[in-house]
Amino acid sequence: MKVNLKLSPMQLNALVHHFPKPPFTPEKNREIRVARSVLEKVSLKFEKKELETKRLPTRNSKPVKIKFSFEYYEAHYLEKFIEVAETFPMSVYDRNVLLYIKSNLNQQLS
Repeated sequence: MKVNLKLSPMQLNALVHHFPKPPFTPEKNREIRVARSVLEKVSLKFEKKELETKRLPTRNSKPVKIKFSFEYYEAHYLEKFIEVAETFPMSVYDRNVLLYIKSNLNQQLS
Protein backbone atom coordinates (compact mmCIF):
# COMPACT_ATOMS: atom_id res chain seq x y z
CA MET A 1 0.00 0.00 0.00
CA LYS A 2 1.22 3.49 -0.80
CA VAL A 3 0.85 6.93 0.72
CA ASN A 4 -0.77 9.48 -1.59
CA LEU A 5 -0.38 13.24 -1.59
CA LYS A 6 -2.03 15.95 -3.71
CA LEU A 7 -0.42 19.38 -3.98
CA SER A 8 -1.12 22.53 -5.92
CA PRO A 9 1.72 23.98 -8.01
CA MET A 10 2.28 26.73 -5.42
CA GLN A 11 2.45 24.20 -2.59
CA LEU A 12 4.89 22.10 -4.59
CA ASN A 13 7.06 25.15 -5.19
CA ALA A 14 7.09 25.96 -1.46
CA LEU A 15 8.12 22.40 -0.60
CA VAL A 16 10.88 22.16 -3.22
CA HIS A 17 12.27 25.48 -1.99
CA HIS A 18 13.02 23.94 1.43
CA PHE A 19 14.96 20.87 0.28
CA PRO A 20 18.69 21.23 0.96
CA LYS A 21 20.98 21.53 -2.04
CA PRO A 22 24.32 19.70 -2.41
CA PRO A 23 27.17 19.66 -1.51
CA PHE A 24 26.54 18.06 1.85
CA THR A 25 29.02 17.43 4.59
CA PRO A 26 29.77 13.70 4.77
CA GLU A 27 28.03 11.98 7.65
CA LYS A 28 29.31 8.98 9.53
CA ASN A 29 25.95 8.14 11.08
CA ARG A 30 24.17 5.39 9.15
CA GLU A 31 20.66 6.66 9.95
CA ILE A 32 21.45 10.08 8.50
CA ARG A 33 22.97 8.57 5.35
CA VAL A 34 19.89 6.36 4.82
CA ALA A 35 17.50 9.27 5.37
CA ARG A 36 19.49 11.47 3.01
CA SER A 37 19.52 8.86 0.24
CA VAL A 38 15.76 8.30 0.53
CA LEU A 39 15.08 12.05 0.60
CA GLU A 40 17.25 12.59 -2.48
CA LYS A 41 14.93 10.30 -4.45
CA VAL A 42 11.83 12.00 -3.04
CA SER A 43 13.16 15.50 -3.74
CA LEU A 44 13.99 14.43 -7.30
CA LYS A 45 10.34 13.40 -7.77
CA PHE A 46 9.20 16.80 -6.52
CA GLU A 47 11.69 18.74 -8.64
CA LYS A 48 10.73 16.85 -11.82
CA LYS A 49 7.04 17.53 -11.25
CA GLU A 50 7.74 21.18 -10.48
CA LEU A 51 9.59 21.60 -13.77
CA GLU A 52 6.79 19.84 -15.65
CA THR A 53 4.13 22.10 -14.14
CA LYS A 54 6.12 25.23 -14.95
CA ARG A 55 6.01 24.28 -18.63
CA LEU A 56 2.25 23.72 -18.69
CA PRO A 57 0.11 26.60 -19.94
CA THR A 58 -1.89 28.16 -17.10
CA ARG A 59 -3.98 30.49 -19.17
CA ASN A 60 -7.72 29.76 -19.14
CA SER A 61 -7.23 26.49 -17.33
CA LYS A 62 -8.55 25.39 -13.99
CA PRO A 63 -6.13 24.81 -11.11
CA VAL A 64 -4.59 21.37 -11.17
CA LYS A 65 -3.62 19.27 -8.18
CA ILE A 66 -0.47 17.23 -8.67
CA LYS A 67 -0.61 13.67 -7.36
CA PHE A 68 2.28 11.87 -5.71
CA SER A 69 2.47 8.37 -4.29
CA PHE A 70 5.18 7.25 -1.92
CA GLU A 71 6.25 4.05 -0.29
CA TYR A 72 5.85 4.04 3.49
CA TYR A 73 9.54 4.56 4.15
CA GLU A 74 9.66 7.55 1.75
CA ALA A 75 6.64 9.15 3.44
CA HIS A 76 8.17 8.51 6.87
CA TYR A 77 11.45 10.22 6.01
CA LEU A 78 9.62 13.09 4.29
CA GLU A 79 7.59 13.64 7.46
CA LYS A 80 10.76 13.60 9.58
CA PHE A 81 12.44 16.05 7.20
CA ILE A 82 9.49 18.44 7.47
CA GLU A 83 9.66 18.26 11.28
CA VAL A 84 13.27 19.44 11.11
CA ALA A 85 12.61 22.04 8.39
CA GLU A 86 9.82 23.62 10.48
CA THR A 87 12.36 24.87 13.00
CA PHE A 88 13.97 27.21 10.46
CA PRO A 89 12.58 30.68 9.72
CA MET A 90 10.22 30.84 6.74
CA SER A 91 7.16 32.65 5.47
CA VAL A 92 3.73 31.97 6.93
CA TYR A 93 2.54 30.39 3.67
CA ASP A 94 5.53 28.02 3.51
CA ARG A 95 5.02 27.01 7.15
CA ASN A 96 1.32 26.31 6.51
CA VAL A 97 2.18 24.22 3.44
CA LEU A 98 4.69 22.15 5.40
CA LEU A 99 2.19 21.67 8.24
CA TYR A 100 -0.48 20.59 5.73
CA ILE A 101 1.85 18.04 4.14
CA LYS A 102 3.06 16.75 7.49
CA SER A 103 -0.46 16.28 8.85
CA ASN A 104 -1.59 14.58 5.64
CA LEU A 105 1.36 12.16 5.75
CA ASN A 106 0.86 11.54 9.47
CA GLN A 107 -2.80 10.61 8.99
CA GLN A 108 -1.97 8.13 6.25
CA LEU A 109 0.97 6.60 8.09
CA SER A 110 -1.05 6.05 11.28
